[in-house]
Amino acid sequence: MPVPRLLRPLSAAVVVLATGAVGTQSASAACPGALPAGTCAYTASSQIGERTGGVLRFPQAVSVAADGAVYVADQKTHAITVFNPDGSFRRDYGFAGSKPGQLTSVGGVAVAGDGSVFVTTGANRVDRFAPDGSLMLSWGKTGQEVGQFVFGSGGGNDSPAGGGVAVTGDTVYVADSRNDRIQRFALDGSGGSVMVPPGILQTPMGVAVRKTRVFVADDENHRIAVFDTGGRSLGFIGEGEGSTGGQLKNPYDVALDAQGRVFVADDLNHRIVRYGPLPDYSYKARWGAYGTAPGRQAFPRGIATDAAGLIYVTNTGNDRIDVYDNSGRLLRSMGRSGRASGQWDTPTGVAVDPSGVRAVADSVNGRVQFLGPDGAIVSIIGSPNPGPTILGDPVATAFDGNGNAYVLDQRGGKIVVFSRQNGRPFRTIGSEGTGKGKLLNPSAIAISPGGTIYVADTGNQRISRFTSTGTALSDFPSATQGKSPRGLAITPDGSRIYVATASDNRIRAYDQQGRLQVEFGGIGNKIGKLVSPAQISLDPAGNVWVADRGNSRVQKFGRDGERLAAFGARGTGPGEFLRPESVAVDCRGTVTVSDTDNNRVQQFTLAEPPSGTCDTALPPFAVPPTPKYPVLPAPDGPVMKIKVLRRSSLLGTRNLPLRVRCDTACTVTASATVTPHAAPIRPKKPKKGKRPPTPKRVFVTLKSAPKTITAAGTAQLRLALGAADAAKLRKALGPYRAIDAEVQLTASGDAGDPTSQVLKLRLTR
Repeated sequence: MPVPRLLRPLSAAVVVLATGAVGTQSASAACPGALPAGTCAYTASSQIGERTGGVLRFPQAVSVAADGAVYVADQKTHAITVFNPDGSFRRDYGFAGSKPGQLTSVGGVAVAGDGSVFVTTGANRVDRFAPDGSLMLSWGKTGQEVGQFVFGSGGGNDSPAGGGVAVTGDTVYVADSRNDRIQRFALDGSGGSVMVPPGILQTPMGVAVRKTRVFVADDENHRIAVFDTGGRSLGFIGEGEGSTGGQLKNPYDVALDAQGRVFVADDLNHRIVRYGPLPDYSYKARWGAYGTAPGRQAFPRGIATDAAGLIYVTNTGNDRIDVYDNSGRLLRSMGRSGRASGQWDTPTGVAVDPSGVRAVADSVNGRVQFLGPDGAIVSIIGSPNPGPTILGDPVATAFDGNGNAYVLDQRGGKIVVFSRQNGRPFRTIGSEGTGKGKLLNPSAIAISPGGTIYVADTGNQRISRFTSTGTALSDFPSATQGKSPRGLAITPDGSRIYVATASDNRIRAYDQQGRLQVEFGGIGNKIGKLVSPAQISLDPAGNVWVADRGNSRVQKFGRDGERLAAFGARGTGPGEFLRPESVAVDCRGTVTVSDTDNNRVQQFTLAEPPSGTCDTALPPFAVPPTPKYPVLPAPDGPVMKIKVLRRSSLLGTRNLPLRVRCDTACTVTASATVTPHAAPIRPKKPKKGKRPPTPKRVFVTLKSAPKTITAAGTAQLRLALGAADAAKLRKALGPYRAIDAEVQLTASGDAGDPTSQVLKLRLTR
């Protein structure tokens, strides 16, 4: 179910945080992982962006506890975020990792009656946390046996994580999404069984339970499947695949309120659909349409209800939780977007220009953010998804001599060049593939003093080269075959090219002809040893800095591999990292690290900064025009159901009453034109010997004030007949009774075109 991603508009907010507050962290307070022991390479640190604290990145599932606390499974933050009922942030737990209690993508969350929390993760495991966030137990692994799962790894909107989970009483129900089945367990993970075997469901996602019925969002069958708790099929909800009325398109989750009404997160229709309770679960209402404004949805995934009947929706593409009443009225939203300016989603490559500006590839957000010396965001390049995509997956950046930015798009296998003068792209180099001039999963980029572009072409196990205008050159003759090159750096005079290879955990330096000059590293966690090194850079003194990804630290080496310093340790605190992808040192001696799995950027003031001079003559990187967002086809307008409440006594009451229902919030206007019936019904007792004259053809108009109706709500409209028009109609009718009326009603919603209905009625006077 590949669908494009959505980016929200960029705000002007800049976050420069340390331990949850604006400011810096003194290195005297802590210097995690510092080597040699007793030393610290920096004197102060700060961070740009927040790992959690209420920041959401593709929230995937939601559950409401008995006390009203809202638990959100946040796919790309790798955490469970807890909000108070009013939407304020309460706490979070979990961080990126594959071990029990650590979270990759998270596809489902459910709060049990005892306050414990069940979470399904991309590691194909169910974790149960205590109310305080500590891990109670864990079960499951990849496979197809009972107690094994294939949920799906998740990847934003492009590849949603599966694994819906529901808890009722002493039973846990799990949607084993990619195995197309539902499994059932006791609260401790024991007693597993397959409740619904493969063959009925296709990629089941969300699960909900009410009394003896289990409801499953049958994603790729575009319906809600209903079973009893023994697994017997009881039927389906939905009117097929589509966007009208009660139709669904990849429904992702389902929830029920205390009255048994069914609410569905209709993912690719960007809306919520409401069905009635038993016996027929008939279609009642819908609300939401694609967009970013309040009340609009972008790929809604999770849905839950609370004891008061409010509906909580993970507005996944907009990084927020929306709270509605059962008629679709938006009450509040909670959470802050991980796509706002100064926030990150999987930051990767860092590059510095001669003026000290730092460019950080904000990978999942499809952009590059530029940091000034104080950490403020000074420019952002890239474009939103869906729509024409400039950067599908930016992972590295380099600057040429004019300060233009060369951005490596890993997904597209290409380099996009942005102008410093206007911030717009003006050249694309390379394309995805394996031949000359093709790139496959490239990881790093560097530019020589002469303008030659070097690319760590990881998927092709080589270093590819291009001219500054994009002409493919021969591969750099380094010994990288089979070694997964991940990092590149070139000395200012071009005499040395440093290459980091992840498969053998080494750094090698070559001369311009590809002859090996020095080699250092090797696997381990002591100073000078590496585990899966990622991107590398050179400081103004020529020292080599390495993002030691597997050790969650950065290391500093001399020109020939001398072991100078290391700092960082696995964790989420200041000076700690989770799989950092890149490190760079600017002309001021500030070390910038992309703390990738913590979704933040950390910067450090070196105790002994290398001597360097900043080029103050270089103009700032321009701010490009605001990106334009796509316009998707408008949803269908409101569907009205109309009932005429009275057809008699029009002249006596001087009004025509109607009851109108809309399936989505709407404003209804109504008018009617009435005239004596052309073939009149004669009076019951005409005078003997006299024939009444044929009624005159006069037309009078009835009108009603506009009425606003909630989704699935009703309103009574009274089309009023004025006194003068009533007298005119009475005179035209004479002794006859029949009146023809043509009633036109128009309903306008907040999305979609207005809809109209015309009723032709026979009334009596």
